Amino acid sequence: MTSDTRRPSEPAEPRRRLTREEARQRTRENLLAAAAVVFDRAGYNGTSLEAVAEAAGYTRGAVYSNFATKADLFMALLERFVEQEEAVQGAQLETQTIEQFFDGLDAIFEKQTQDRQWVLLQLEFFLAAARDPAIRAKYLEKTAGLTDLSGQTLDAKLAEMGLDAPFTGRELGILLNALGTGLALDFYLEPEALDPTLLVRAARLMAGLDPRPRGGGGSSGS
Repeated sequence: MTSDTRRPSEPAEPRRRLTREEARQRTRENLLAAAAVVFDRAGYNGTSLEAVAEAAGYTRGAVYSNFATKADLFMALLERFVEQEEAVQGAQLETQTIEQFFDGLDAIFEKQTQDRQWVLLQLEFFLAAARDPAIRAKYLEKTAGLTDLSGQTLDAKLAEMGLDAPFTGRELGILLNALGTGLALDFYLEPEALDPTLLVRAARLMAGLDPRPRGGGGSSGS
């Protein structure tokens, strides 16, 4: 009979101490998680670095050693969300036809509306960028890669299917992002009034695909 190589009386190996860089990275991640909660609750203008430090359980010095200003913290949070969006959208666009991708937008939208914090943070990003030229420049820099990537991929997918869309891939990406965010906000205001197939039907029309009947959403799997 086999047995554990460590005897019951033997003490467990001591937990490895974090290196200085690992400890700094953990602190940074905890601060970003706390910042998402505070920005969601109080908005950009109503948030202070002190409030984020308190929510994360750190001193003000810990915040300032990672982020020089509130804008720096805000942009780091935006960068995290953009990276997540790039990973999800990139994987979906690479493995699906454009019709499959658009027909699956209802599922993406449903998931987005379940993440109230992300929808409201997106609005905070937009508002802060519109009001502050420095934040706007950083915002555009952070989001340019995702806009370009989705545009190039959508152009390739449109050509692959021989679709004569009235919009370029980049324009489609911009329109879908704006439409999805706006619909998510409408959902929070009046969820029972929103047709869940609206995003899919609009996306198909914008891409030059045959329209899907109202209320007849769902992935075609084709």
